[in-house]
Amino acid sequence: MNFPSLPIVAACAALLGALIAWLIVQIRSQRRQHLLEQQLAERTQQYRFARQAQETAEEALADSRRHIQDLQIELQELGNRFAAAERQIAYLQEREAEAGRLKQDYADLQQAAQTLQVNNERLHTRLEQERLAADEKLALLTEARQSLGEQFQNLANTILEEKSRRFTEQNRDQLNQILTPLNERIHGFGELVQQTYEKESRQRLTLENELKRLQTLNTQLHGDAKALTDALTGTQNKTQGNWGEMILESVLEHSGLQKGREYTVQAASVRQEEDGRTRRLQPDVLVNLPEGKQIVIDSKVSLTAYVRHTQAADAETAERELAAHIASIRAHVRNLSQKDYTDLEGVNTLDFVFMFVPVEPAYLLALQHDAGLFQECFDKRIMLAGPSTLLATLRTVANLWRNEQQNQNALAIAEEGGRLYDKFVGFVQTLESVGKNMAQAQSQFQAACKQLSQGKGNLVSRAEKLRALGVKAGKRLDKNLVENSQTASLPDTDTD
Repeated sequence: MNFPSLPIVAACAALLGALIAWLIVQIRSQRRQHLLEQQLAERTQQYRFARQAQETAEEALADSRRHIQDLQIELQELGNRFAAAERQIAYLQEREAEAGRLKQDYADLQQAAQTLQVNNERLHTRLEQERLAADEKLALLTEARQSLGEQFQNLANTILEEKSRRFTEQNRDQLNQILTPLNERIHGFGELVQQTYEKESRQRLTLENELKRLQTLNTQLHGDAKALTDALTGTQNKTQGNWGEMILESVLEHSGLQKGREYTVQAASVRQEEDGRTRRLQPDVLVNLPEGKQIVIDSKVSLTAYVRHTQAADAETAERELAAHIASIRAHVRNLSQKDYTDLEGVNTLDFVFMFVPVEPAYLLALQHDAGLFQECFDKRIMLAGPSTLLATLRTVANLWRNEQQNQNALAIAEEGGRLYDKFVGFVQTLESVGKNMAQAQSQFQAACKQLSQGKGNLVSRAEKLRALGVKAGKRLDKNLVENSQTASLPDTDTD
């Protein structure tokens, strides 16, 4: 038996192995292809699902975008509504702040009205007291005038009745020359008393009218002052100082005092410092008093913080500006106390200075919210004063001047009465001298009558004897006189 050779067997075995390997590869390849096909199918299915999800997402995104646009429109509307609500809230806050300021202004006006009412009652009481005192003085003066007139008239009548029988025409003329100046004095005295009464009546009427106008005037001053303060918001302190001086001068003009006589504005004065230097000071106003003293008034206080307080939009800002307002007043008080107006040359000031606050609510607000401010100012010899307080004080000063003038008139009346009494004493002495001279003249007249026609050897009987002896004469004596002289005549033994 023949067997194939080994190479062929080996080749066949190799070919068989290769075939088996190819088959294995093919089988694996088919499996891989099948797996890839399955994966492709799955991927295709996933792609379809993803595509559907993408389309669904795109539709949802479009819906979301539309919803976002709707939300944006709604948000814009809400923003507009919110802005309108904020504006409404701001407007309501402004109205609330304005209502608070108006409420505070109303409270300030009520306080000012109460203060003014108290001042009016005090002035009415003083007016009534002055009227009663003036009426009493007038009654005393009228009674004195009537009493003096009656005494003068009675005395003159008595003297005239006693002496008129023996007065000659010449003596009557001399007496008239003496009585005429006296009557003129009495008449002048009566006119002076009447003028004083009429003047006091006019002054009382003027004071009553001024008192009636006081409340209206104070309200007007308060309104003008507040309006000007609002207008000066943010301006320089110099402008505010000039405005305060203008308000102060307006108060002075309405007080009844006369400029240049009872008060002076911007009167420059000097003071000698301890180091020998001379310091020039210029008070805003010097008010003269009847006793020779002066009141210094300063009006340069700053009201900027008070204006900011009235315009504050919230309570915190208002409190802060109120504290600044009180601090500004305190700073000005310290500045005034350091100036020391009491040592000015040629000025005899009181121990304190009036610090004028031209806006009444600013003055009252500081005192209401700082109880120690008034005492602190008083300790530094500074007196805070608003328009109504200063006006009442200046009215009192005007009344003091009016009383001083009335007292001077009373002194003038008393001096005139003294001179009148002295003149009357001189008249009585002259009249007594005239009476003595008249009595002496009457005695001499009677002695002359006796020598003429009475007694022994009288002149008439002697003249008739001469005529009987042949003396030629063109006239003859009265028959009755001759008969009386002859009846009383005796033999001539007269050695006269």
